[in-house]
Amino acid sequence: MKICVYFTPNIKNDNFEGTRLRKSLKGALQINDVTCCRNIVDTYDLIHFLSLNDELKINDAIEAKIPVVFSALSCEMDKEARILVKKGNELILPKKARDILNKVDAVIVSDETSKKYLIDNGVTSNIEVISPGVNPSRFEISDALESDIFYNYYQLERDSKFIVSIGQYNDKKKIKALSKIASSCPDLKFFYFGKKNIRALARLNTSLPKNVKLCTLANNEIYCSMLKNASVMLALDNSRHNPLTLLDAMASKTQIVALEPLYLNEEILKDAHAYIAKDEIEASEIIQKLINGKLKYHTEEAYKYACDNNLENTGKKLKTLYQKLLDGRKVK
Repeated sequence: MKICVYFTPNIKNDNFEGTRLRKSLKGALQINDVTCCRNIVDTYDLIHFLSLNDELKINDAIEAKIPVVFSALSCEMDKEARILVKKGNELILPKKARDILNKVDAVIVSDETSKKYLIDNGVTSNIEVISPGVNPSRFEISDALESDIFYNYYQLERDSKFIVSIGQYNDKKKIKALSKIASSCPDLKFFYFGKKNIRALARLNTSLPKNVKLCTLANNEIYCSMLKNASVMLALDNSRHNPLTLLDAMASKTQIVALEPLYLNEEILKDAHAYIAKDEIEASEIIQKLINGKLKYHTEEAYKYACDNNLENTGKKLKTLYQKLLDGRKVK
């Protein structure tokens, strides 16, 4: 079995959601001795897509009678890999997205909430629930030097308490929510990480509270040190909570605080794993109570969930699905 997991972002050295999901899927497959090809012009048995931007390649694969799998609703903060359109607080599945999902052999989502959403919105393809997977050992810091990478890189005092969030810089509602929460917690540092956009960074950094810093999503060492040391992962966008990022937070034993309403990933964000705030005021109160020891951290329960959804288990499920699709083609 030889698999092509395909996603090519427009930005060089991209480390955002689509790229991270591709790496996660390839890692899960390699752990399970499944060969992954290097690029789309190679010969392979099945191809796994992550972006609607690749519609022409999806059509070519279907025409060539190559089984096609598509990961949906796992990268909704990445404009190059998202499939939904946001109108106000409502999420819309466009006709183009529905048409593409209905012609592939299988659609993969990370949880039952996402599966129900697609079914309710007219997706009739085979939908499989498979976690994007996480490697908990990635966040095991072996020495003080590794642990201090984030503090040294951003010139923080070692005992500084900080909050992290990941998203898009052009999401005005999200930036406004971040500013409101940060203003209510002036003694804490807030870091917001997004895809590289120098102009947006320069413009926004001058208009935010002094305890907020917008940054480009860091490399793996800084990213892991960031999550391992953060007091809270703040999931701000109430329509685009990302399973990959949430699993990373759980694997690093970082407490998740998310804003309502929850459209997707309800299983990940249940009460045993995260605190859910109805608005920015409640989110600020939850964060302050966590920092001051007045609320219990749910990180151990969340960590167990991350371990159950590790890369090895994800790879086994992917391998089983791929083989089922390939065997189905042979029968035909």
